[in-house]
Amino acid sequence: MASTGFSQFWWMTPIQFIAAVTAGFNSGATGLQAPLTMPMLEMDNVPALYQGKQVRWLLSASDKFFPKLNAVSTLSNLVLGTTCFLKRNESRVAHEKWAFLLAAFGLNVATTVYTLGYMAPLNNSMRDSAKKLEADPSDAAAEKKFRETQVSWKRGANFRTIIMTSAAAVSIYTLYLDGKYLGVRM
Repeated sequence: MASTGFSQFWWMTPIQFIAAVTAGFNSGATGLQAPLTMPMLEMDNVPALYQGKQVRWLLSASDKFFPKLNAVSTLSNLVLGTTCFLKRNESRVAHEKWAFLLAAFGLNVATTVYTLGYMAPLNNSMRDSAKKLEADPSDAAAEKKFRETQVSWKRGANFRTIIMTSAAAVSIYTLYLDGKYLGVRM
């Protein structure tokens, strides 16, 4: 390998920073929703009708914001990982980073697959139950289904947080590698 090759990859550090920050925001938001927000919406003294309205709002806001964050992180890690893989024989930096960047990409994809395959159906179930409760606040079956789905959602969100936090940690590690080759003391 000719050199550290860092100077030719100067443009990667800002993109890696964006990938790490977006993955971190994504994981932090889910990490807050599962242990903090959802338990407040599970309280027995809060009528299910109001819980349903809040959950519908929360899910609607999440649908607009979080897929975009995950897409930015996913595409950033794909582009950077592929670039480093292709340049791995020309640069020590690229050689050392490509596997980590593609691992972060894989974790981002795992987040997407898990969200679409497991979490989205739970979201839709809670929305449906909430709509039924808005139409008829005394619908005991809708309330029971809503509360049961909340418990499953919380467990699923905790697992998704682990995946997203892992993606953020790997992205942050690739930034550490940049600092290592720049001679930045850490």
